[in-house]
Amino acid sequence: MQTPVTTALAVHQRPTLSDSLFLGFLALMLIAVAGVGRMAYTEGLKNEVSKKNALAWATWLEHMGEERFKENFEPSVCAGNETTPNGNTWAGCLPKLMNSASHLAGMHNPFTQKPLVFASKCDPSNKSLAGALVIEKLVPTPPGSAAAFYPSPLTDRDAIDQKMQLRVTACDQGAYPSQATEVAF
Repeated sequence: MQTPVTTALAVHQRPTLSDSLFLGFLALMLIAVAGVGRMAYTEGLKNEVSKKNALAWATWLEHMGEERFKENFEPSVCAGNETTPNGNTWAGCLPKLMNSASHLAGMHNPFTQKPLVFASKCDPSNKSLAGALVIEKLVPTPPGSAAAFYPSPLTDRDAIDQKMQLRVTACDQGAYPSQATEVAF
């Protein structure tokens, strides 16, 4: 019996034009995915720094909420007492905290790299509020109400000489409210 004779087919060692285009497209897509992933990571990191700023303020307010009614509390413009003739207001306390040597003074907005901005509320229609902090006073409602408190912006005119409930919120990159922490100050 005779074995059939086969001739070897020519095999191309190089990729065809369509193979090269596909590999180039695949490389571009990998670069694009890596770029989008890096961008999402940096934006997420900025959101986390913003949340840490809010948590640091909430921690300070909570800790000082007990201490500020004692004698010789510093900063005195943030002290809580009824003996001050006009009472201490938030307008006197906030600048002192922002300019003092405490860890609160060195904080910055991670989105703008400028000093922290305090807003009356997070507003998604105003993208410049990304990274801003919102401090609201929680005003008690009458007994039997569905909600125990209703939030109201803490304004410069608000007296801080008595105990109060506060909510500290950070605005995320879309200026939406993110993590909120309630404290007694």
